[in-house]
Order: sequence, then C-alpha cells, then structure tokens
Amino acid sequence: MRTLSAAVLTTALSILPIAAQATTYAGSDDGASTAGPFTNSAAAEASFLADAASYGALTSLDFENFAAGYSTNYAAPGASLTLTGPNFGAGFSGVSNTTAGDLYGFNVTAGGSQWLGFPNGTLTFNFDQISHAFGFYATGVQSAFGATIQVNYNNGSSQTFDLAANANGGASYFGFTDAQGFNSITISRPGSDAWGVDNVTYGVGSAVPEPATWAMMITGFGLAGTALRRRRSLALAA
Repeated sequence: MRTLSAAVLTTALSILPIAAQATTYAGSDDGASTAGPFTNSAAAEASFLADAASYGALTSLDFENFAAGYSTNYAAPGASLTLTGPNFGAGFSGVSNTTAGDLYGFNVTAGGSQWLGFPNGTLTFNFDQISHAFGFYATGVQSAFGATIQVNYNNGSSQTFDLAANANGGASYFGFTDAQGFNSITISRPGSDAWGVDNVTYGVGSAVPEPATWAMMITGFGLAGTALRRRRSLALAA
C-alpha cells in the first residue's frame, strides 16, 4: 500500500489559515522514527498548551483506554467522535496498537501503544460545550499520497486550515486557539495515505449555542458597538 522513500528531509509544517482570528502552532519532524524524538513537534505542542490553558481546562486523548478496533463512533470526555472511511483493519483503521513503521500511523504517547487511523476517511469531534483550543499529532504522513491535511472547524461559519504533509512520514504537530470558540472539528486527508493521529488535546468553555443564538450573539455585539459609539458622540457634543 505504501511506497517507501529513501530520502529523509526535515521541513517546517506550512499553514494556510483562512480564519484570521485563530492563533496557530505547528512543528514537523519529517522522517523521524516511531521512537522519536519529535523535537519540533513537541516544541509546537508546548507552545500550544501554554496558550490553550489560558482558555480553561484541557482534555487529552491518547487512545490508550479505547478498545482496539474499528468503530464509526467513539465517546470521549466532553465530546463525541465520528469516524468515516473504509476499514482496512488493524494498523490502518480505527484504534490500533500495532504499526508497520514511521511511514504509517503510530503511537507517540510515552509508554503507550495506541493511536487512531482513518485513511480515505474523516474524523469529527462534536463538542458538548464550546471549545477554544484543539491540537493533535499526525503520524506517518507522506506527501506522495496527498499534499495536505485539512482541518475544518465551525464557529458559526466554516473555517479551514490546509496543512502541508510531511514528505517521508515521521510526526508533526498542529494546534490552534480561537477566542470566538467552535463547536466541531473535522480532520481529513485527501488521497490514499495510511496515517494516524494521537495525543489530541482540546478545551471546553461555555455551553454550545444553537445556530440562531450564534446570529443573536453577533447581532448583539453589533448593537452594543453602535450604542457605545452613540454615547461617545453625545458626550463629545456636550
């Protein structure tokens, strides 16, 4: 299923954010072995965690307590996970505790073994409350099977990050914070790459508003701004 590349390169993970209000953190360890170290990825994770903590409590998923195997739905603290795509079996799809090496999905948790794969599919997090932070490790990605990883989130409108894929497997980290918050995340990978995610971190805040409430909040912010400008104009006139 995979074509092994003899070249080992170190590249930065490039990000093309559409959402200007988001703050992003990224690092790449292209070609790193499954044992690490993941120096650049870990540095990006540390910076992300420092920022994310300012928004409140964080939850991390290392998949160690998940049942191995493929499922379309997983329960997690404060969120429900939905998986789509074919089931290629252990080491490829669903929760796995085996790997074929750094050109495939693998575990990055110290002392752990499990990770989550979804080649030709998507992974969606639906949060019980609004989240302001989300980060994860991507493992075994090869650009020969698709140039990007896509992260889409919903904060009243759809926002997308296109992340450059590693050339030769290894690991990379991507995280972002958003003051406005969001209620869902979908990760996808165009192409037929066998890859995975691990050590996913997210935060929660206030209750998720209904779509109508999003509109009311935006309208309310606009009216509040108008009222403030009016009071300022009256004060200057006086």
